Amino acid sequence: MLKVENITKSFGNKTVLKNIDFSLKKGQIAALIGENGAGKSTLMRVISGYIISDGGIITISNIAAKDDRLAVLNKLGYVQETSALYNDMSVYEYLQFVADLRQIEPETAQERIKEVVDMLQLQTVVLQKNDTLSKGFKKRTELAAVLLFKPEVLLLDEPLEGLDPKQKNSLHRIIKQYAKDHAVLMSTHTLEDVKAIADRVILLHKGNLLFNGTLAEFKKNAKDDLYKSFTTITKNRG
Repeated sequence: MLKVENITKSFGNKTVLKNIDFSLKKGQIAALIGENGAGKSTLMRVISGYIISDGGIITISNIAAKDDRLAVLNKLGYVQETSALYNDMSVYEYLQFVADLRQIEPETAQERIKEVVDMLQLQTVVLQKNDTLSKGFKKRTELAAVLLFKPEVLLLDEPLEGLDPKQKNSLHRIIKQYAKDHAVLMSTHTLEDVKAIADRVILLHKGNLLFNGTLAEFKKNAKDDLYKSFTTITKNRG
């Protein structure tokens, strides 16, 4: 579903992505991990089309972004690390606003809004203003807005940051369910979340791709200890 080939990106004299190359299939959840400054958010923004790479190709469902950028973006959902909500809108108003932007037919839009409100358990806050929501409900609202149009590939940049264990467990279930028929790439700082949700691991370190494989293969680097696996892979790379 998603193919990333030889992606490079520099800002001035600093190269932040160096020939990044991996792919994701339907049904897979890949955790994108790495220390601060590793290039995770930059890679997400390149895949999403938010910024343009210096080189390489992004392909979704056999369509290259360089050939038909709009078609690729229509197959892609992106939840940023920082909130994209409009505070003066209610949850319902925001979802309706996004449905209009996506040009979803009115009747279909109402059906989809009800589906995502139920899926993300937003019933109790659907008429509240976004600025009154807890962090957990804000994350759910942002995810609901993206899921309205059922993207084939879902990008999640630190979607679980700052959530309590109950909120995390709820989103784990939702993301796993969605990934059954789609592909999910999720960046995270928390290795416990990797273990809970991912079946693949992509490790960036100072802009380099150091590991791309299954969670089971990642664990083998240090006898099932994810933190030790992380340090084992990165320790010789400075």
